[in-house]
Amino acid sequence: MRIRIEKSYFTLPEILERWAISISDLAYLAENDRLRLSVRVFGAPVEFGEHDETADGEPVRVPCERVRHSGLLDLRPHHVFRLFRCGEVRLRDFRAPGGGYALLLGPEPPAVTVPDLLVRREERDRLEAETGFRDRGPEAEAERAFFASCDYHY
Repeated sequence: MRIRIEKSYFTLPEILERWAISISDLAYLAENDRLRLSVRVFGAPVEFGEHDETADGEPVRVPCERVRHSGLLDLRPHHVFRLFRCGEVRLRDFRAPGGGYALLLGPEPPAVTVPDLLVRREERDRLEAETGFRDRGPEAEAERAFFASCDYHY
């Protein structure tokens, strides 16, 4: 029996195996904003903020905090599209929880490649509930196996 680690995020190969779909299907979901993909950063200077409008209706960013961030940042659908077409993108602007933004600060944005992409556990679970995708791995088969207690109560 394999030990299962409770992860907060997964690599694309793990998701592709779990859902038994192709990379092009996964790209389609992400490009069409049905699946949010993320990247991991370590100690990166990041400005988190919200979007607002001026009196003239022009969009503006309203900074809330600047921190050294270690964790996941979510890509925008058009960035995912470019990434899967070009193989690499340099990004500064990311999605933040609640519709805000996360802006990488510093001299040059890092290169993001397809192997850098991750899927948050919450995002995986949300899409599985929404679409009916299910784990198709050997552990999932074991979890779906018939079980009965000695008194047949369960």
